[in-house]
Amino acid sequence: MGKSDKSLDEQIAEVEGRLARHRAELKLIAAEARSRVSVRKTIPVAVIAALGVGFLASRFVRKPSKPQVVVERYPRSRSARLAGAVAAAVLPHIARPLQHAAASWIAQRMHRAH
Repeated sequence: MGKSDKSLDEQIAEVEGRLARHRAELKLIAAEARSRVSVRKTIPVAVIAALGVGFLASRFVRKPSKPQVVVERYPRSRSARLAGAVAAAVLPHIARPLQHAAASWIAQRMHRAH
């Protein structure tokens, strides 16, 4: 066990030190990556959850309104009643694609922000 054994021990210690530093760096990089991914996933989930809770809360907190008696001073014409019936039938079919387009647009904007 001469001088060459000591230098070999020093070399081994140096390599072990570098490995320990690399492991520590990898742990930090992995932790940072996990936090970024979790933030990206939680923001849309949090927004959707907040909207859902808001809608549910509004349903339960709101007092049921008393039915109002509609008194028409002027009878509606047949064309006005027909237009109302057509609007009632068509509006839900128009609103769904608009809601989908708005949701897609919001999702794209949120994705670009990250």
